[in-house]
Amino acid sequence: MAGEWIKVENHLHEKVEVAAIADHTGLDLDAVVGKLVKVWAWASRNCHGDGVTSVTALRVIREITRVENFDEALSNCGWIRIKGDKIEFVNFDRHNSQTAKERGLATQRKWKQRAKESVTPVSRSHRDKSVTREEKNKERSCDRFIPTCV
Repeated sequence: MAGEWIKVENHLHEKVEVAAIADHTGLDLDAVVGKLVKVWAWASRNCHGDGVTSVTALRVIREITRVENFDEALSNCGWIRIKGDKIEFVNFDRHNSQTAKERGLATQRKWKQRAKESVTPVSRSHRDKSVTREEKNKERSCDRFIPTCV
């Protein structure tokens, strides 16, 4: 269950690395972000927990993105490292490993729990004290007017 998502920062499109990839590939920033999501989703499904996979992944990256030099751009900006017959997705263990995903889910659960704990239930007596002066006067005038039968 935790492996079905990847971490994408909400300011990804503003990172200098994304701009560098766009410059290197000739793509616009939105296209680069979309292709990065595809690549990282593939890596999440296919890399070991340390973000290392076979160098043939460079061909896969080019196929996934349909951009001939996208793998070069990732390497140039430091988001992948080529080590002999392997490539490494840098900081993969921090962002997309199974433990990172479990930490992210635990953080979300804690935020929800704290949000629920911070809501203080209001008792009926407390609500009654918060009635406006106009409402109190209206209640008093209604209490004084009690029709009587003659």
